[in-house]
Amino acid sequence: MNATTGNEPHDNVADVDWASLAPEGGERIPVLLDQVGSVDSALSDLHDIIRFPAPGHRAAPQVVDRLVDIATADATSDMDRWRPLSLLLELVAAHAEDRFPQHRDLAQWREEVARATSEDAEKVRAQYRAAMDEAPDEQHYHRARNRLAVMESEDGAAVLQAELDTYEAVLARVPDLVALLHGGTNRGGLDRAGEWVSYLLAFLPDEHERIVSEITGASSFLLAKDLRPTPKAPTNLREAMDQASGGAGHAEPLPAEMFALGLLATPQDVDTTVGLTHQMAGGNLYNSFAASVAMVLIHGENTPREGLRRVGRGGGTSMGYEGLFNESWPHCGDRSPQALGFLALGRAGDRARRLRLDILPGLIKGDEASRALATGVGLELVLGARSKDRTPEEHAQADYDEETLKVLWAIAELPAAAWEDEEFTATLAAWALPDNAEEYCALVGVDSEPEPEQVASAQPQAAAAQPAPQGLFGRLFGGGR
Repeated sequence: MNATTGNEPHDNVADVDWASLAPEGGERIPVLLDQVGSVDSALSDLHDIIRFPAPGHRAAPQVVDRLVDIATADATSDMDRWRPLSLLLELVAAHAEDRFPQHRDLAQWREEVARATSEDAEKVRAQYRAAMDEAPDEQHYHRARNRLAVMESEDGAAVLQAELDTYEAVLARVPDLVALLHGGTNRGGLDRAGEWVSYLLAFLPDEHERIVSEITGASSFLLAKDLRPTPKAPTNLREAMDQASGGAGHAEPLPAEMFALGLLATPQDVDTTVGLTHQMAGGNLYNSFAASVAMVLIHGENTPREGLRRVGRGGGTSMGYEGLFNESWPHCGDRSPQALGFLALGRAGDRARRLRLDILPGLIKGDEASRALATGVGLELVLGARSKDRTPEEHAQADYDEETLKVLWAIAELPAAAWEDEEFTATLAAWALPDNAEEYCALVGVDSEPEPEQVASAQPQAAAAQPAPQGLFGRLFGGGR
């Protein structure tokens, strides 16, 4: 078991009625838990049974302790710790769009679940429908929409309770999880535990003080390079390898750690702000970008101009926003790192407006899974919140500014397949925009079909921009790979 805590394993697997909690495949959970630390198919199968919001998610709180035990156990291979951590991330960050740009309040979440489990289901559904109609922004709209979809199922209230219980079960294991931030073997190589646990910890804001302290203490983050002490010469091969991988306390921060700091640190934490400043100017493109985004998220509308400039500069490199977010932000469920980053930058309000408008066209063209979500946020940026009072005539008569036209024209340039997506067209309708390509393009003054030479010239660029297929684990647990 985890040597850093001395805790006994939480092996309650034999005492749980798995078939009752997860009617479709629950009886397989004990075997899958035995294999999840080393077998890819077991990881995938277990995810499919207990993922949120499947009915089997009622079993998720019961597997948390076992997954943490596997991830932190001395007996688990250093190369295998990512598997249970990736599943924990999927359980905690399901519907990750709910969490950006602002964290959800735990006390309000508990009240919401208590209401859902104690009141008539149809009354709760009506409350969520009202919340959608009255939502002040897209985050609150999608949060209510996602909860309504869960409540439409027979076991909806129990699934919502399990989601909260899962979060709190993971929260209780933070003292064990932060141990994976330390040590060369957790910080070096592919699929490193330090990276995966940073992604997971970032979604646990209710332990933000402890997590931030552990992250900043696990590497040389708080010291500029010229202030770091010179490590002692190694006396044996093990010490040499430990120093090379950062085990001696001089490791470079991981981009994933700066993702977590951006979500968890506070503006009052001056040391973290100074550390991020060092990383922004440190010469490592990935760390510079991750630190710049973190600076924007921490300081919001008070973000130093330098942070905003460096995020934009990173987007102009050959890696682009997509590539740089892929290296530092997680891929949660169907949401790409770039989509989550685009949402999170909303913390800075108008200060990040131009950045988000710069990211939007490429995002809605290249990320089909988040196209409707990002389109709604883009329309909110330039037209205000969705409203039933808006009319098509208002659009026809409006004299829109350059930023608004940029969003409207980016939508007009989407491929024909986009207009077959009901969620996307419903998003347009929410702003009283036409839901078919021909009428929409006519409204915004764009040709509905590009000239043949434009298509031909665009094809090589489009082909180059397509990411390599990542397969099942790339989609579910890909992170930056």
